[in-house]
Amino acid sequence: MDNQWIDLHPENDVISQQFNFPNKIEHWPLNFTGIQILDHLREQLSEDEQAFIDGFQCKVLQPGKKWQTGKIRIKINVEFCPDDPIEPESPLDEIRKMDS
Repeated sequence: MDNQWIDLHPENDVISQQFNFPNKIEHWPLNFTGIQILDHLREQLSEDEQAFIDGFQCKVLQPGKKWQTGKIRIKINVEFCPDDPIEPESPLDEIRKMDS
């Protein structure tokens, strides 16, 4: 099975825990959104750690380049890997249907 992780929309996509599975997250609602996960993680950070999420001024040196000033931050995504991925339709599917 090929693990195909897809980004979830943190505000719109709803996550539902499987209540009969052993890895259920206790003290969490059965249904929640990605933004609730991200908000919870943000609440756990100290003020200094919060700077990594919000971004802070810095300089970066990359191989073969000069020092650059700017901002750095850590971006956290909520991803989902479906058990049975849906295969995308091929543009040729319509032609194949016409031939049959």
